[in-house]
Amino acid sequence: MNDAQNHDSQQGMDAQDAKTNARRQTEASMQAYPESGGDQGNQDEISLAELWLKVKSVIAYLWRFKFLIMGVGLLFALGGYFKVKMAKPSYTASLTFALEQGGGSSSLGGLASQFGFSMGGGGEGLGGDNLLSLMKSRRIVQDVLLSTIYVEGDSVLLINQYVAAQTKLKAKWDTLGLYPIDAKKCCAPMQDSAIGIVVKNVLEKSLAVAKVDKKQSFVTVTYEGHDEVFTGAFVELLTAKSTDFYVKTKMSNSNTNIAKLERRVDSVSAELQYAMMGYTAAQDQNSFTVQTTAKVPTMQKQMKVTMLTTLYGELIKNLELLKTMSAREEPLITMIDRPHYPLRVHESKLKSAVIGGFLGVFLTMLFLGGRAFLVDLNKQAAALRQ
Repeated sequence: MNDAQNHDSQQGMDAQDAKTNARRQTEASMQAYPESGGDQGNQDEISLAELWLKVKSVIAYLWRFKFLIMGVGLLFALGGYFKVKMAKPSYTASLTFALEQGGGSSSLGGLASQFGFSMGGGGEGLGGDNLLSLMKSRRIVQDVLLSTIYVEGDSVLLINQYVAAQTKLKAKWDTLGLYPIDAKKCCAPMQDSAIGIVVKNVLEKSLAVAKVDKKQSFVTVTYEGHDEVFTGAFVELLTAKSTDFYVKTKMSNSNTNIAKLERRVDSVSAELQYAMMGYTAAQDQNSFTVQTTAKVPTMQKQMKVTMLTTLYGELIKNLELLKTMSAREEPLITMIDRPHYPLRVHESKLKSAVIGGFLGVFLTMLFLGGRAFLVDLNKQAAALRQ
């Protein structure tokens, strides 16, 4: 019996020891997690420290070559400065205008149709956006190039001013006998071909026409060239000729109809004057006539005068109304900003020097850093082989 009691007490002690050991293992495992987190933090601190040491070593390495870096940067800065100084100056001229479309074309067409006139065709295909394409058409640009400007009191064709500023082009035209172009003898096939090349260069390399904002009606014309006189004159003449052509084309039908109505008014006016003279002459002849039948021709002429007077009054009224509506339909061109002389030079010597200096410093540092990186890679590869 004592043996059984000892056996039971021994089992109880073993169970208690097992619980104690399980609790200790749990506490040990719980304590293991913060220790591992602390190791990760140490690893992060070590990696950041190594990164900072790398940065310091790179800065120290580049600082050893500071005079080389500054020297190359200075050379690049001087190169940029003299590049702009020795090159031809590039001038920029800008002109901004506002285009306001006219209204009332439907009323104008209804009034014109009463007299048998047509308001269709003509300039209805020329919308506001099409004006931009019109300004870059060969017809308008060539017309501008063949315009006359005054330089120091002398009249010069604008295209001759353009060619004079292009040394190589002028020498080529002199060889071919094309320079200077005479407006009265223009344009032979060879001259027309040469002018076409100039127009192409102007449109593709120098001229820009765009809307400032798609929702607004402001249009900006910009030209960049090497001759200040040509640059400013070209922008102003291009805008003037293209807007005049645009307005005339838009108003061509209206002006034609007004001219027709004016001719009809003149015709009725002349016929009315002739009828009035006949009526007064008939009255003089029948002053002492007693018979009524003898006065019939006089009454007929009086009726004709009355009818022509009424017709003349209606024509005058409708002519003035047609002119008023036509004025409402006419597009309004308002100049906002013109080129200001002296024109702004496109490239700056100081800006070019600063850009060149920064470029030289960057390229030198990139070269030195790349060389150091390759040397370090070679050392690591040699250490691995050993």
